[in-house]
Amino acid sequence: MKVFKKYLKDFIENYNDAIKISEDCNFDEIGNLTTDSRKLSKNDLFIALKGENYNGNEYIKECIQKGASICIGEITIGNRLISVKNSEKFLEDFAKYILSSEEKIIVIGITGTNGKTSTKEFTNSIICTKYKTHCTQGNFNNNLGLPITVLNMDELTEVLILEMGTNSFGDIEKLTNIANPDIATITNIGKGHTLKLKNKDQIFKEKFNITKNFSRNSTFIFNLDDRYLNEKYKDFNFNKISFSINHDSDFKAIDISNDFKKFTIIHENKKININLKAVGISNIYNSLCAASIASILNIDLENIKVGLESFNGIENRFKILEYDNENIVINDTYNANPNSMLNALEMTNKIFPSKTKIAILGDMLELGKIEKDEHEKLGINLVKNSFDRVFIYGNNYDNYKRGISGKIELEKINNHSEIANYINLKKINDTVILIKGSRGSKMENILEYIGA
Repeated sequence: MKVFKKYLKDFIENYNDAIKISEDCNFDEIGNLTTDSRKLSKNDLFIALKGENYNGNEYIKECIQKGASICIGEITIGNRLISVKNSEKFLEDFAKYILSSEEKIIVIGITGTNGKTSTKEFTNSIICTKYKTHCTQGNFNNNLGLPITVLNMDELTEVLILEMGTNSFGDIEKLTNIANPDIATITNIGKGHTLKLKNKDQIFKEKFNITKNFSRNSTFIFNLDDRYLNEKYKDFNFNKISFSINHDSDFKAIDISNDFKKFTIIHENKKININLKAVGISNIYNSLCAASIASILNIDLENIKVGLESFNGIENRFKILEYDNENIVINDTYNANPNSMLNALEMTNKIFPSKTKIAILGDMLELGKIEKDEHEKLGINLVKNSFDRVFIYGNNYDNYKRGISGKIELEKINNHSEIANYINLKKINDTVILIKGSRGSKMENILEYIGA
């Protein structure tokens, strides 16, 4: 049974921000929870939320007609209705109430500039070998997604794994006040969302709020190879576990293969060989982070190995796709920032050093004042990493061009379909094509036009 069903009636009857509770609310036969009226089924609980382009309160009447058991929103007239002052705050308050009531649950919080989602999935893949887990679905990592994740967990859940994202000051603190994680990690501190978080100091300060409510029994996991975290960790006054490739740490990776699939984890003088399905240096770091988290729950290295090796990777995250004529497409279209872009360029070159290399790149968004410089730096790094040809989609063509400085063949495409004029996988051979850009660029659309 979903845990929200267990607590809803008691919570709402004592909730100070409840304005009205209709007598015909059906607390006994609630189905699933939804915030999307289009997905509502008979007996579901509907929570009406508001955003920039939608107002769920406008669909409450429709949801009642569809057979919702209860609707929660900010209107005061209607059947099977719980009226609250603010639906978003209700969601946050209810999630916090559930977690404070479910004291047996171990809560894990994961944040960082890159690798949050993959680390979450690696962590879940390991911990579910021993415990009943529930984790963030997709990237439901904001002030709406995190509470919804909490409400949707099964009442038998033992470990809750929460991804926690931010793009402005106060986001992580708000999520931390809801979740109060027992174990937390910052995967790394890099350049991302610098439109509102101007530099690494501000990014670190924001993300470090994940430890705001730590007790003496809490544990912090961190990347010792991250220069910023390396400089700061001696000031952390709580339990801590480090992971790394280049430094001596609690969990260290050695003997990394050239294709970044195989490596060995060393922990307390014990070794375990790992063979990942999700390749790349970033996923080795994500694996180490997940292994560090799992060790706190007394999961041994053998089960850590099973969990890491069973994870297939995340759709559109450096997915290596093989085609005829020894062609490779790397679909890394999920998102992009300066750190993940540079990593993708370097990994492509290191894994496929002898192939012809083509990059099809979109904009990196939400960078603010550093946008021009960061795209220019990527142009420089395209040259350094031996790319032969580059196609740019978006508003940063001129910035990429300055960095490339005429050293690589460069083309601008004005829409995704234009790439078909230049590339057809059936007419080339022994080539690797990297496709990457921020979510807003929708670079995954490129695949259908290159014959993938």
